Amino acid sequence: MIWTYCEQWNNLTEKPMTPLTPEQAEARHASGELYTAVSSPAEQSTPTLRVEMRLETGYASVIFMDESGRDTLDYTFTLINGSLFLETATSRSYGNSQERGGYADADRTETYEFTTDGVMQRAIEEEGGESKESRHGVDVSSNWEPVPAFGAYASLIRRER
Repeated sequence: MIWTYCEQWNNLTEKPMTPLTPEQAEARHASGELYTAVSSPAEQSTPTLRVEMRLETGYASVIFMDESGRDTLDYTFTLINGSLFLETATSRSYGNSQERGGYADADRTETYEFTTDGVMQRAIEEEGGESKESRHGVDVSSNWEPVPAFGAYASLIRRER
């Protein structure tokens, strides 16, 4: 994977906002300031995922994108006692939409919210409405991740969880 860095990613233009050198991004990682690592496989010029880090506020997110630059899967982590906890997982599908990036509206969104004590809430939004359910006693041990060193995102960016 090839990583490039910026302050934030613009979904509408599908381009980085305030590009950063690796050294600038590493300094932001160390200080906890916001930065985004954008990955493109060597054979593609279109990014396939982003890692957003803002450790000063306890936030990290991994966003997987499709070939049209649309967010399809988002894992949001919160910093608790020095480790990252997967708090929210959101998947989006776009059906036959030809819209790109931030211009596309998902035709189905499925969101899972987790608590450290094993409560999971699931919400599904689609054209026909919304449904919700809760479960207690869910094993959330796999929701924990160590805070990665700068550039070492392999464990954090696992798609299958």
